[in-house]
Amino acid sequence: MVRRKFLRYTRAEHLDEEGIQRYIRFLPPDELYHHLERFPRLDAISLFGNECPLEMEIGCGSAEPLCALARAHPERAYVGIDISGPSIHKAAENAAKLNLENILFLNADMHLLYPLLAPQAVQAVYLHFPDPHAKYGYKKRRIFGKHFLDAMAYTLPVGGILSVMTDHQELFLDMLTVLEADARFAKAHPERYLLNFEDGVKSHFQRIWEQHGERVFRFVAYLLPASVEEEKIKQTEKKG
Repeated sequence: MVRRKFLRYTRAEHLDEEGIQRYIRFLPPDELYHHLERFPRLDAISLFGNECPLEMEIGCGSAEPLCALARAHPERAYVGIDISGPSIHKAAENAAKLNLENILFLNADMHLLYPLLAPQAVQAVYLHFPDPHAKYGYKKRRIFGKHFLDAMAYTLPVGGILSVMTDHQELFLDMLTVLEADARFAKAHPERYLLNFEDGVKSHFQRIWEQHGERVFRFVAYLLPASVEEEKIKQTEKKG
């Protein structure tokens, strides 16, 4: 089933202008490209006016899991990013239903947001069910890659978490291989990757794929201290 078809099931039905103003920030690509200075840095102070621990979901969709986290942890701040307008509006509607005070959504292309990342500003990043861009010639559009990990190593503190999840096995193995080759990160679990796990509220995408019998793959990694990273590099060079 094509992912884009799911958008018709994620349109907001009861989101008013007040909810849009409260929860959504629109970052048009042309303005991001030409006037980056007009937009806030991606940190808790710029987005929320406080120093709460900040967590981020890239490709948040309708954001059921992110809203559940925000509801369970009012002492933290959450930001969801998605390029899809309908998905962002549905996410805002879900947040408004819960009257959440600690969540915002950015309608933006993540590829254009890297210059707005702040150092050690995000405690956890979730990349769940990204578009696999499986068509020939489209793989360069994928979010996950060396440039993405460079950005994560910049904005995560030591010990900061990166969670990646997808039903697309080829994409997952590509991402896992890139992660395993990066000495800055280590996996937070002894298994090479996770299957058949339970992790709170499931997203719209996860429910749909599991209903169609698809397996969901996941890995969770954390940023290592520089000294550990250097030692891992040395050991790799010795083996080579």
